[in-house]
Amino acid sequence: MSNDDAAVKESRQVLRLVHEHLSQAHLNLGAKQEHAGLVDLIYHPTSKLAHLNYVMPRKNTAWIPAHEVEFGLKMLRQKERVARVVYVEGLFLPLFAKTLRELGLSMEQETSIMVYKLDDLSKIGAIRPASIPEGITIQNVDDQEGVGMWWYVRQNAFYDVLTRSVEPIYIGNDLRAVTLGQQQDILLYRHGFPAGVARLTLHKETAHLTTLAVMREFRTPEITRMLLHAALRAAAERKCTLVFTSGDAEADRRLYREVGFVDYGSLVCYAESIDHVREDSRDLAQPVFALY
Repeated sequence: MSNDDAAVKESRQVLRLVHEHLSQAHLNLGAKQEHAGLVDLIYHPTSKLAHLNYVMPRKNTAWIPAHEVEFGLKMLRQKERVARVVYVEGLFLPLFAKTLRELGLSMEQETSIMVYKLDDLSKIGAIRPASIPEGITIQNVDDQEGVGMWWYVRQNAFYDVLTRSVEPIYIGNDLRAVTLGQQQDILLYRHGFPAGVARLTLHKETAHLTTLAVMREFRTPEITRMLLHAALRAAAERKCTLVFTSGDAEADRRLYREVGFVDYGSLVCYAESIDHVREDSRDLAQPVFALY
């Protein structure tokens, strides 16, 4: 096997793990899954949030004919959801996007996927800081304190959200997820004041840095880097071998790359055009906190 072939195989393995994690995370948030031929239907019984209502290719399918996709979209429409297909680019040939466009769908969103591999244990030492500046404390929390912090961020316009995920935060399901070992919050305090917060969701040996927010007044590359390092350490302590995330802005992605994240493609969403206002989490029943 050539080096190029090995790299492609390794990339696809990583992307499959990312896809499996996201699919399970959406089910953990209350979405349901139905098989529809060569596609799966993911839908939420009460929420119309885009991230929880879509058609995706079945696992281990190499190619999906247009009529199979259309069948899944029809089932989604019957549930009064917008026709939408989500898939991980890199697991399917570019021709699949052409099939979706021919079905009348257009690209709605493309979310970058960045990966930090923790399978090399020597890396763990590299993410342990030699020292933490005076006045800075970092805590891994798995109780009501983390839940309360996300309420605070949601209501406070003074926080910059660097990571906008395809896995929304449902405030209210938090403690259940903590009990089941499905998530971890990391809080950064500056002189006792909450300056930053990050959330990991956990599935088997993968961790998803779903959201990272830093108070604007305190936001510096150093503070952000410390919070990222803390999230990686928390994932390592949970025996994860892979951490993935996404970044909206190129400046944020550059910082992630400096920390050690590597670009691994994107999660792509195609949807039919709609005349009414696009679904927005803020119009849904609380307590939904979706960042996108």
